[in-house]
Amino acid sequence: MAMANEATNQHLPPPALRQLRGAPFAARLTGLLALTLVGMLAGARTAHAVETTDVLDAFDDDNGDPFDMALRVRFQNESRTATIGRETRCLVGDAIGNGLCSSSGNVYAREMKYQRSKNTMFLDARFGLYKDLEFSVTFPFVTSDKWQHDFVDGVDRTNSTIFSAKDSEVLFKAPYNSAARSGFGDMIFGLKWSPYNYYRDATHPTWVFGVDLKIPSGQAMKVGNTGVGEGFYDIGLYSTISRRALQIFEPFFNLHGNFRFGSDSGLFKNYGATQGRDVDPGNQIGSQFGLTVVPWEDIKEDKRFEIEGGFGMDYIFRGREYTEIWEALASADNPCQAATGCVNTLHSRSDPGADGKLTQTDGITTVEPYGRFAGWAAVHYQPIKYFQISAKVGWMRETAHFLTFADPGVDLDGKNGVEVKNSNNTNEFSPVYLPSVDTIGQRIRLLDASNTLLMISVSGKY
Repeated sequence: MAMANEATNQHLPPPALRQLRGAPFAARLTGLLALTLVGMLAGARTAHAVETTDVLDAFDDDNGDPFDMALRVRFQNESRTATIGRETRCLVGDAIGNGLCSSSGNVYAREMKYQRSKNTMFLDARFGLYKDLEFSVTFPFVTSDKWQHDFVDGVDRTNSTIFSAKDSEVLFKAPYNSAARSGFGDMIFGLKWSPYNYYRDATHPTWVFGVDLKIPSGQAMKVGNTGVGEGFYDIGLYSTISRRALQIFEPFFNLHGNFRFGSDSGLFKNYGATQGRDVDPGNQIGSQFGLTVVPWEDIKEDKRFEIEGGFGMDYIFRGREYTEIWEALASADNPCQAATGCVNTLHSRSDPGADGKLTQTDGITTVEPYGRFAGWAAVHYQPIKYFQISAKVGWMRETAHFLTFADPGVDLDGKNGVEVKNSNNTNEFSPVYLPSVDTIGQRIRLLDASNTLLMISVSGKY
């Protein structure tokens, strides 16, 4: 029987081959298989980085690669569905929404269903700065963003606690259709670096560190405009590690965090000491686990096909957000008007404005901490060296949480709790506290929410 061919022998360590040549045939065959398996586990150093840990570089004289750049166009659709409920006091047998109370206490009456569809085109430009050091910038163009909510089955104005038949109890109307929004969104600048690269040194995994900065470049969403910006800065930090195994598998693990700060152009403002901690959007931490499979790869021609899948978990801290109800709550055509005796959209316990009138809500509310779980699958096909096409599908679900969760205010003098007039004749109520929905027993709750994502992209590389 013939031994392994010369091409195989070229990939085995020379000392090991010398030992095998002097051993009995069975030992030689067993040793050769073992060494081949070890070589497979170590991976092929000539393979290319997979998409999750790919970092462009420049001035890479060792590999004859003076400069890398890539341009990518992504088309993305995000669809969100949710159910909105209202916390309310219920006695046994009472009819609340479309159900009956089985016991006395606070319950969450299912009120409304929510749907949103957002279409965005992203232009990503990536540039190598040095060896395994990349700079990127993303330009987002929102082509459409629209949402709506309506009563769930079995609920109408006769039994709704949100759009009640009583004018004084109305929060907002249903059905509600948002403004049709489109325009330039919030840009993202990124920098990522790979201090260890498996494809340079197979004794190390590929380890990538990165930072992204989202800036409020788009017009912030406000009632009365069609802006698509979010009105805050977002600093994202992440670290991803991966390693090729058995030549075709590359598992990866990611840790990330996002830190958000309101901008002057948006709705996230600090209104003073009595506002307390409810100022900026909630920060976020999370992790991802995934696997990339490379079933076909032509290293010489730089062609390959990748299949990627993963799962992620995030925790979003308490903060102020654009929620499912923000625009309906602050809409100019909201049927809750002071002229009809309805003050549910007014900050009725904080100080009046300069004109002596109570402040109308801008729709932004404080949100309870919540969790998010997501999964995705993607394929990346590079038929030629300078061109790649990709497709991705994703799904995400959030844990139930209150959409209205603001504190009443701050007890500045340390006496008698939060008061309209304390011992120093100061109003201690928060200017972002909305009694009609932030009071325990009247809060708005997101009962369930899920997102689906569809994305396709084309990339040109140099």
